[in-house]
Amino acid sequence: MKKDVIFACDIGGSKLLCGFIDEKGSIIDKEKLIFPLEFTEETIESYILELYTLLKERNPECKAVSCGMTIPGLADPKNGIWVYACFSGISNFPIAERMSEKLGLSVYIENDVNACAYAESVFGICKDCSDYLWVTVSNGVGGGLVLNGQVYSGAFGGAGEIGHIIVEDNGPLCPCGHKGCVEGVAAGPAISRRYEAVTGENISALEISKRARNGEKLAVEVFKKTGEYIGKGLGSAASLLNLRRYVLGGGVMQSFDLMEEDIHKAFRNEAFSSPNKNAEIVLTALKYEAGLLGAASLAINK
Repeated sequence: MKKDVIFACDIGGSKLLCGFIDEKGSIIDKEKLIFPLEFTEETIESYILELYTLLKERNPECKAVSCGMTIPGLADPKNGIWVYACFSGISNFPIAERMSEKLGLSVYIENDVNACAYAESVFGICKDCSDYLWVTVSNGVGGGLVLNGQVYSGAFGGAGEIGHIIVEDNGPLCPCGHKGCVEGVAAGPAISRRYEAVTGENISALEISKRARNGEKLAVEVFKKTGEYIGKGLGSAASLLNLRRYVLGGGVMQSFDLMEEDIHKAFRNEAFSSPNKNAEIVLTALKYEAGLLGAASLAINK
């Protein structure tokens, strides 16, 4: 008898990661393809089919029963439409319907960060928590808001966007067009720019974190300031939302230990203190498989 699995697809701006995942969140197998610099709807469809075929061949003991997909940009989960992705020009792509026909599976889609937020309650650290904000800090800063156990997208699909809370007056320009947003001062590229402004050296946030751990004073200060910005953003969100938990993920959070104290300090200074004194700030339990597990969570029990 074959083992039932979810075919999970994590669609990114530059890559496609697909895997077979069981109902407990165990990743049985996974594979990745890199997109060309310019790609179309047809490219995405063919790459998904290629990885599905490969995973089936490598895992003959598994039977995919449904498919979940995380989508960068705006998604319409109800109608299965990828509404918009700024990096590719894709708009109003009925990806669920198209891929359901090609795969022979029911397909469920959601914005990538919202899916990761939901997955935390299915597979991660929020099984016991119905109200939380899931925040990713990597090349950008995004958020997924869960209220009463359900992802809350807002009236127009933009709820939870903590990356665009302003934390520094007249700060650096954010890609959104405003100045001083969390994304503009705390995402990976912002960390690199802050370091380069002093040293003239253009290196990654990861390399700066290595220097910080080796005791370089400037690198340490760059991450302390990053933690302050993240904490201020979380504190502002807390004053409005009064959530039980704030879950942090994304590549920059590999350096959480360099920022943890400053995140908590800035949070306490910024948040309306009395109702938020017991709020928790924690790392995701999904680690670097958050996208795949987010995709799988969409199709669990469907």
